[in-house]
Amino acid sequence: MNAWPFGDLQPFAYNVVMIDPNWRFKLRSAAGEAKAPQAHYHCDSIETIRALPVRDLAADDCVLWLWATNPMLDQAIDTLKAWEFQFATAGHWSKKTKHGKQAFGTGYILRCAGEPFLIGTRGSPKFAKNVRSVVEGLIRENSRKPDEAYRAAERLVPNAWRRADLFARQRRRLWDGWGDELDHFPPEEGA
Repeated sequence: MNAWPFGDLQPFAYNVVMIDPNWRFKLRSAAGEAKAPQAHYHCDSIETIRALPVRDLAADDCVLWLWATNPMLDQAIDTLKAWEFQFATAGHWSKKTKHGKQAFGTGYILRCAGEPFLIGTRGSPKFAKNVRSVVEGLIRENSRKPDEAYRAAERLVPNAWRRADLFARQRRRLWDGWGDELDHFPPEEGA
């Protein structure tokens, strides 16, 4: 049996699991190397990510919030299923600049102004009916997710007893974090 990879996180304990996998991207040219994820942090293969026992973190009724990328949506859905979650729906982070304008990011065909996320379920979690599929939030450092997404996840499953944040880069109030960059950014106030 393999050792538990998630440190202090408790097995079968979480009603919400948010995960921002350290996907390794295939680059089309050397020109994109400086902007690629692997230039900013350690990245793993899809096989390594899928081998993580994410399902073993889930309580009987659990919601998975899986950050994805547009070019890798099919792999992200397959990963969600490999962790034994049922695909339920998808949403999108609309990235805003500090001036409130739509971000103008990288991309091979379309310039990316946002980032998709997938919602998966195990069991029968109870959802609030007032959370929109678009999260508007400030674009910050590479791969740093918006605070608004965490608030949306908290509103989506308001009766969640425990929440886990995998590949976290910041300690957050109401969330148990795991990842090799957990202290990359200052902790959220009250965390």
